[in-house]
Amino acid sequence: MFYKDGLLMRSDIFDSSVAHGFSGKNGGVSTHPHTASLNLAMGREDSDDTVRENIDIFARAITGGALGGNSAVCAPQIHSAIVRRVGRENCGEGVTRNAPLEGDGFVTDERGVLIFVRVADCTPILLAGEKSDGRTVIAAVHAGWRGTAKGIAAEAVSAMCDMGCVKQSIRAAIGPHIGVCCYEVGEDLFHEVVFLRGRDFANRYVSPSGHTVGKYFCDMSGMNREILLDSGVAAENIDITTHCTYCMSDVYYSHRKTSGKRGAMGGGIVIL
Repeated sequence: MFYKDGLLMRSDIFDSSVAHGFSGKNGGVSTHPHTASLNLAMGREDSDDTVRENIDIFARAITGGALGGNSAVCAPQIHSAIVRRVGRENCGEGVTRNAPLEGDGFVTDERGVLIFVRVADCTPILLAGEKSDGRTVIAAVHAGWRGTAKGIAAEAVSAMCDMGCVKQSIRAAIGPHIGVCCYEVGEDLFHEVVFLRGRDFANRYVSPSGHTVGKYFCDMSGMNREILLDSGVAAENIDITTHCTYCMSDVYYSHRKTSGKRGAMGGGIVIL
């Protein structure tokens, strides 16, 4: 179950071995009308120093003040299914120094490495599990519709298992994103999902709007949940928020609601 905790939304699906959180748009230092106030993305009219301060606020909110923004790792996102393994040597990438690689997900088994992804309608997914010796493995992914259909959630599970994570232990939290109530898309998206995942899958999650020919409503929660289930994550280990970023644009940045004039939120997780 998701619950509000200060600046963040959190899920009780995770135990105390990790700290995590999904930010909203409020609680930061950005003053530009489009990015006020907890914008976590560079290049959106805030100065880089302002964004770094916001990332520091985000990191400290997640960890109860234990870790700052210099512990964080992020990267330019490209709507891919690329999940990259990182460690302590990568801390600061995308924050205090340039990230060397693009991608849409991270996995790590090292303490003190805050991996996070940025979203503003796309779906943030955080995952955690244990190795047979009890050590924790975590992942964070940015799943837009392309990354979702390409199976980035499955890639995260696979990457965790490649590091020795026991699949049955994996828990996943699907954070705030645009809901099926508001995510109206065109026929081209339907056909692309058919191409990537098959017609039956597309028919389940990209449904005709019923009032406009050639328009559909896309269910990102359902798509990612099925992909996680097919990857071996137990149904009881998947938590999904009911918050729609478009409906709740006073709380969350929404790319669609603002025609792209917005900041970005974050979904982050770290091993304590």
